[in-house]
Amino acid sequence: MSVLNQVDHFEPTSPKMYLDLHEPALMECSRLIHAAVISKRFLNTLLANPIKSIEDGYCGEKFSFTREEKHQINQIRASSLAEFSNLLMQAVRQTCLVSPTSQMAFAQIETHPERSA
Repeated sequence: MSVLNQVDHFEPTSPKMYLDLHEPALMECSRLIHAAVISKRFLNTLLANPIKSIEDGYCGEKFSFTREEKHQINQIRASSLAEFSNLLMQAVRQTCLVSPTSQMAFAQIETHPERSA
């Protein structure tokens, strides 16, 4: 049996860093757009009432946008998915330009204290 088959669990030796403040919002935007691509019904609801679409979710999946992001998204008026996508990216960027609060982090480091020795 090779050594590779004997590994039960692997943990990276270096800490994970999340430097992009926009990443969580961009991931949610991606999920929202994918749902609109998949479902014409969801797309129509999204274009007519973005907040209702976000709060209702899609196929049991909920979307996680901050209150500020939802406020910006609620201002979007678009007639196509392409237009909505462009305006959504602008809304997310605008929301991320606000001054940081105690809840925001520019870099999160996941450490493993047991390895610090």
